[in-house]
Amino acid sequence: MRATSKLARFLIVAFTAQSALTAAWCQPESAPPKLPPGAVQAQANGKIELLPAAHSPLYVEFERSEVLSQALAAAMQAKGFDISKDRAGAKATLVIRGDLVMQGGPVFYKGVKVPVGEATEKSLNAAADGRSTSPVEAAQAAVSLALESGVVRSAVSPFWRGLALGRMAELLGDATGVRGAFNKALTGDPRGICLSRCEDWNKVKQTVYAFVSFTGPDGRQDIRVMATTISEALAPEEVVDEALSRAVGAIEIPATRSGAK
Repeated sequence: MRATSKLARFLIVAFTAQSALTAAWCQPESAPPKLPPGAVQAQANGKIELLPAAHSPLYVEFERSEVLSQALAAAMQAKGFDISKDRAGAKATLVIRGDLVMQGGPVFYKGVKVPVGEATEKSLNAAADGRSTSPVEAAQAAVSLALESGVVRSAVSPFWRGLALGRMAELLGDATGVRGAFNKALTGDPRGICLSRCEDWNKVKQTVYAFVSFTGPDGRQDIRVMATTISEALAPEEVVDEALSRAVGAIEIPATRSGAK
C-alpha cells in the first residue's frame, strides 16, 4: 500500500514538472495573432547555399541565446548536417544574430534596442517564473523536452516556433526603466498628450534587423534581413518571427539525388 502511495506521488510530481516545462516552451494554441496578415513588411538581400557533405561538421550559433542555438543545431542536424560543438574543429560556421528596436507610443517614446537572443531568453525566463525550477533550468529543460518530442524536427515549422514569447513587449517596456514616466510627469496621464499627428500617437515602430553569417572553405557570406511594422498592437515576437522566417528561408540546402555521392 505504501509503495503504491509513493508511486502515485512520483507520477503526480513528474506530470506536474513536465506540464510546467511544456508551458515554458509553448504558447497557448488558442492565442490569436496580434497583427493582421501582411502587417509586417520584410526583405532579405541574398541567399546562402549549404551542403551537408561539403560543410560538415558545421558549427551553429544564435548569438546571446542558448535556447535558439540548441534549436538551430537540432534543425540543421535534422537536415543532414553533422554538428560540431567546437567552432575551431568545424569545417564551416553558421551564425545568426539580430536586434529588436521599439520606438514610439507612450512606453517606447525614448526607444529601446535589445538583441533578439537576449529578448528571447528573458521571455522564456519570464514564462518559467513561479515554477519550482529556476528560469534557466526550466528553459534548458524545455529545449530538451522539445527536442525529444520532435518539435523542432518538423520540415514545415521553423525551429523557433512555439517559444513562449508572449510577454516580450512587456519585458522590453520594463527595460526602459521609465515606463510612461515622462508623459505622466507632464499630464498626470501615462497615455500622454497629443499635439500633432494624433492618429499615430499610440503607434510603435517595431523593427528587427537580422544577420546571417556563413563561413566555409570558399570564404564568408552574409545576409541582412529587415522586418518592420508600425502598429498600436505591440507584437515584437511576430516581427521576430517574420525576420527569422526570411533569414532561415534565405539558407538553401539543395536536395541531393538518390544514390548521389
